[in-house]
Formats: sequence, C-alpha cells, structure tokens
Amino acid sequence: MQIEQFQRTLGNRIRDLRKKQGWSQEEFADRCDIHRSYMGAIERGEYNLTLATLYKLAKTLQITVSSLLKGII
Repeated sequence: MQIEQFQRTLGNRIRDLRKKQGWSQEEFADRCDIHRSYMGAIERGEYNLTLATLYKLAKTLQITVSSLLKGII
C-alpha cells in the first residue's frame, strides 16, 4: 500500500469512528484540540499524521492507537 492510500484509509477510519460517536467534525476537532480545517484534511487523508496527533485522536475516541490502526497496516 502506498502512503497516499494509507492516509486515505486512515482518514476514512477516523471519520467512521467519529460518526459512530455522533460527533460533528467540528465537535470532534474541538474535543481533540485540533483546528476543524485540519481535522477535515486528516479525514480526507491529506496529511501524514504525527504520533502525537494519532494519540490525541485515539484518546478522544477512547481507543488505543493500535486499535485505530488495526486492519489498515
């Protein structure tokens, strides 16, 4: 899998998990202390996330980073 495909797949996973929580993108971004436009880019797979950002997202979703990445890599 190429990095671009990985980023899109991860972004889709994050979006799906956010929606399961019933959060808007803006609400999720606020909970993660991330700007809404940056969150949109994450969900579209436009950014290569840092470990710190992955940790923030997973913590807010109340899952582990490994659970967030499970099945993607």
